[in-house]
Formats: sequence, structure tokens, C-alpha cells
Amino acid sequence: MEVSEGSAPVRRRSRAVTRRTVLDARLCLAGIVVVAVALRFVAIGQHWGTDDGYSYLVATAPSAHVFLARLAAYENTPPLFYLVLSLMPTNHSAWMLVPAAVAGVLACVVLYLALRRPLGTPGALIAALALAVAPFHVSYSNLSRAFMLADLALLVALWAVLKLSEEESRRWWAVYLLAAVIALYSEDDSAIFLVALTATALWLGAPNRRRMAILGILPLLTVIPWIPQLVRGEHAVGKTKLATPFAAPSPDTLREATVSLAFGANGGTSSVAGQWLEFAAIVTVAAGAVIVLRRVTAARDKPWRYAILLIAGTAVLTVIGHAIAPAAGVQLFTSRYMTILIPLAAALGAAAVVSLGPRWPLVIGSVALLAVGAVDFALRYHHQWEPDVRPVRIAALAMHPKTVLTDNPDVVYYLKSLHPQLDRPFNLGPGRAQTCARPCLIVDDSTSAFGTPRAHVAGSSTTVGSFLLTLER
Repeated sequence: MEVSEGSAPVRRRSRAVTRRTVLDARLCLAGIVVVAVALRFVAIGQHWGTDDGYSYLVATAPSAHVFLARLAAYENTPPLFYLVLSLMPTNHSAWMLVPAAVAGVLACVVLYLALRRPLGTPGALIAALALAVAPFHVSYSNLSRAFMLADLALLVALWAVLKLSEEESRRWWAVYLLAAVIALYSEDDSAIFLVALTATALWLGAPNRRRMAILGILPLLTVIPWIPQLVRGEHAVGKTKLATPFAAPSPDTLREATVSLAFGANGGTSSVAGQWLEFAAIVTVAAGAVIVLRRVTAARDKPWRYAILLIAGTAVLTVIGHAIAPAAGVQLFTSRYMTILIPLAAALGAAAVVSLGPRWPLVIGSVALLAVGAVDFALRYHHQWEPDVRPVRIAALAMHPKTVLTDNPDVVYYLKSLHPQLDRPFNLGPGRAQTCARPCLIVDDSTSAFGTPRAHVAGSSTTVGSFLLTLER
């Protein structure tokens, strides 16, 4: 009787502690989401880059036929992200950047949810915070491209495999299959990650090897109906678009990709010597994390060991996959195609920090990550990386042209009231300058380094920023 009466207060205190712990974790996660949103939306109104313009051009196609034609003519990407963009308003340029920014924020939440069970709440929170402030992940969350949507889906697939390794269920297999298909129809190179994830899970022996072998690769078969469109797109190379730039694996490309993924698109320094120092620092930290994880993993429970081995194995095989892709004529060994490595590295780094034991590594790590986020926020606040096209619009309206031709897709958006036509992108082809209805305004980007610039044989020209405007009457 005494035990029963004495145990009730203990149980109540235990439940109170559990509720408080859950509440603290949710508050921390909410704070991380606020940080992720602040970093990804502080520069949401920035001027577009060329990639954003092409995304707008495809997403605003007036019909399915034109959509597929533009996708083949100008892009090397599956259709899903452009379909999402087609749902966005076009009254402000920022709307085209919102889907990627939202996907970037949600990726932080999914990473936390995937790691909370195997690594514990502290490890999951540190990993989510690291992803929230990662400079390269932030910058690509402000690019109207499918990278963040693909990464979000791939993280959901990773989460599903972690859950299936504990207990298989139809629900989580369905989650995996859906996430894998979304990833494949967002970015082709998602196939490398999915194969790496499947191979690592097969090596570890969970989920069931037979089901993992079949269902792990099954999503790849859904791409078969898209192959004719891929072939159609290949026929447009050299006519309306360029082939993917060659990026074979080498010490230099490895350094550039690693430094970019860790410190942002331009790295912490612009000098090659400085980037080699940054690369050496990254390798040193990674080696330290590997040593820590090897020492503690054997003493951890099964979910911890499985998660670490699954994430590490998938990361290694993903890098290898991108390294050997050029041998098949697919150029993928660049940082933009390996953004999924950022959350994987964040997970492994968080596990190493948690493994150090005392509370101070968590505090120091959190403060350091918040400092990185604060610096990045300050750099992105009211900063513009691309030229402003709006003055071109003012100048073009004053010329009252009947037809507008441009080699820059950004101009198609900013001058949309004049119904401009994309002509000679990347300086490819003869163009329609000789046959366009007069007065014809030609707006060309003078900074383009591809091919031979358009020869303006007649008409008056004026320069507005980096754009050359020629009115032919």
C-alpha cells in the first residue's frame, strides 16, 4: 500500500517532466523554423537570375503542349516543380521564389522528425538548426529551381526507411514510394540518392531485404513514360539551350563542391589558396566527427547505430554516384546537384556533437550555428546579386515598340506587358531580328559570354545597365 501511494507522485512528476521536455523540444523546433523562415525570406524580393527567368517562362506556358515544348527547349529538368510554379501568382517576382523557400524550411522540420527517434531530441534539433542556417541551402532556397523540393522529398524517403527499419508498415512504404516519385519528377539526379539509400539499407539488412530491393527501385520505373520527353530535350541542345557544363571529378572540383556546400556558393574566400584552407578545415572536422562516431556507435542502441550507418553509407554512395556519372555522359559533379549532402552532413555532425557527452558542446554548437545564421541574415538583408531589369522596362515603354525580342528570360517577365519573345538564348541560332514586325526592340544581355553576340546592323541603340537596347524601324 505504501508503495502504491508513494509511486503515484513519482508517476505524476515523471509525466510532468515528459510534458515539459516535449514542450521545450517543440519550442526549440519552432525557434529553428523562425530562423529558417527569416533567412529564406529576407531576400525573397531579390532580382532574378537567369535560372529564375527560365522557370517563369516554362511555368507560365498557356497550354500543356506549349509547356512540354518550352520544357524541352530550355530545361534539363522533370516537370513537377514547374507545375507547382504554375499555381503561383505572377504579379510580383517574389512569388516565383516562394515554393523553393517553403520547401527549404520544411526540410529542416522533416530532418528533425527523421532523427528525433534514433538520435534523440538534442541531436535532431542541432541537425535541424545546422540545416536552417547552412548558407548554400539558404541561397538555393531562394532560387526558383527544383533542388529544394527534391531534397525535401528525399529526406522524407530517408525518414520512411528509418521508420521501416524499426517496424514495417504499408503506410510508411507508401510514404517512401510517394516521396521517391516526387523527388524523381523534381530532379533527375534524385535517382543517385535513392539507389544509394536502397543499397545501404540492403547492406544493413533492414527493412526486409527482398521488399527493400523491389520497392526501393520501383520508383525508378515511373520515369519510363518521361523518356520520350528527355529525348526531345536532347534534340534541343545546341539549338535553344546548352548542354550541362562538364564537371568531371578532380581535386579542384571536389574542393569547389565541398567548400560551396559548407560555406555557400562563393565559399568563405574568393582565393584558391583560401578555399584549399577551407577544404582542409572541412576535412579535419569531418575526420574528427568520424573518429567520435566510431568510438561511440558500438555502445549505442540499435536505432542509433542503424541511423548513423544508413546516413553515412548513403552519403558516401551518393558522392560516388555523382563522381562516376560523367563517365556515362551525365555531368553532375557540382555542388548544385549535391545539395542533399548538406542535411546528411548536418545529421552526422549533430550525432558527433551529442556523442561528446557534456552539455557544453551542445551550447557552443548552437551558439556557433546561430552566429552563422546572423551573419548570413546581415549579408542577405537588402542585398542584390543580379542586375535590376526594371530600368529596362521603363526605357522600353518609352520607345513604344510593336515587337520585343530578347535573349534573356528575365526580360520576358519584367517586360511582360509588351509581350516580349525569347530569341537567340545563349546566342544560339540566327534569330528573328530581320523578320520581326517594326518597330522592333531588341533587348540583349551584353554580359552573355556564350557564342557570338547578335549583330545589330540598323537602328538606334542605348545601354541600360548590362542590357543593350536596339530599336529597329
